[in-house]
Amino acid sequence: MNNSFTRIVFVIIAFTCSRFVYAQQDPQYSQFMHNKLTYNPAFAGNGDKFCATLLQRTQWVGFGGGNEMAGTANPVPRGTAPTNLVGSFSAPIGKRFGLGLNILRDELGFELSVVPSVSIAYKQPLKNDAQLAIGFNAGLMQKSLDGDKLKALEPGDPKIPSAMVKGNATDFGFGLYYTKPQLSVFDNFYAGLSATHLNQSKVTYEWNGGGREVQNVMHYYFVAGAEYNLSSTITLQPNILVKKDPAKIQTDLNCYAIWNQKIRGGLTWRPMDAVSVLAGYQMGNNLYVGYSYDLTTSRILTYSAGSHEFLIRYCFGIKYTPVVRPPVPVLTPRFM
Repeated sequence: MNNSFTRIVFVIIAFTCSRFVYAQQDPQYSQFMHNKLTYNPAFAGNGDKFCATLLQRTQWVGFGGGNEMAGTANPVPRGTAPTNLVGSFSAPIGKRFGLGLNILRDELGFELSVVPSVSIAYKQPLKNDAQLAIGFNAGLMQKSLDGDKLKALEPGDPKIPSAMVKGNATDFGFGLYYTKPQLSVFDNFYAGLSATHLNQSKVTYEWNGGGREVQNVMHYYFVAGAEYNLSSTITLQPNILVKKDPAKIQTDLNCYAIWNQKIRGGLTWRPMDAVSVLAGYQMGNNLYVGYSYDLTTSRILTYSAGSHEFLIRYCFGIKYTPVVRPPVPVLTPRFM
């Protein structure tokens, strides 16, 4: 790596340690269509099955790790490339409610965020088997910054922590999720609108001689997709995700080709960032595994070998056997 990488690291540190800064954009996912609960609480309990999902994303492989100028008198730690692990569980509660549990672990550079959250959704049936769900989630954002690995330009700078610092804050989100089994020529249509960090809480890092705040600002999401049957064996599934934070709007355009509802292959285009190749396989009715590889198209390509994402989901249903009670005769004076 050349000195450009060193400058990137110092820019990241400067933004992290300024007096008042905005949090980084929420983690992004190439397989966003399989991970909706993370950014839309109204997805909780969608469908009639209990589903557990685990997704691991390693972004910009080769970016970070080790020390820049290793072997010199003043090596500069590079930090960790964005690495994300999220686990979720979604369960229908009767016909009208849904419950979701989500745990997010996001590592970027020398900062680690862990966010457990609970989602509740209410599902309102509409005409023609359509459904509109309204969801809300509450979580606890826990952040830590490893000051031991930060190298200040001026040794002893009180604005740069020299040890591990931590902070936490409550976090809330809201969402709408609409589904319709058939819309014109499309099947299984869905559309969702949601916002994260509704309360725009602040995480405070404190240390001797200083302290810094990181504010979580609202992020907005719109997601939609459907299925179109090309033949009895091949189905196309287009999906779109639009993300907005205070800095920019980003769009993911995706299309899957599904063979016999089992084998998936697709492409996602994220303008000015990456092109993703996706693959997946449905094992029976319960287990699904997926993988995606992002080929970076931005200038980060100079430092990165792309991004990898692995997903596994297991869904199961619970059958309730109704209790059949024998009829009880009723005697009345009229029919003695």
